Amino acid sequence: MNLSPREAMPQSLEMYRAGNLKLDELVTKTYTLDEINDAYDDMRAGRSIRGVIRFT
Repeated sequence: MNLSPREAMPQSLEMYRAGNLKLDELVTKTYTLDEINDAYDDMRAGRSIRGVIRFT
């Protein structure tokens, strides 16, 4: 089944909210926007594969 992003995003969000899509467990490390250079350094060095930048 091929869903367009317009259809897939709400469905994915609902699955996440219901606990059926485990995204949090996939994040290696979370960075602030001020730490973006550290995030790139960690990614290049293989220390963080799935880093997330928080914009808050």
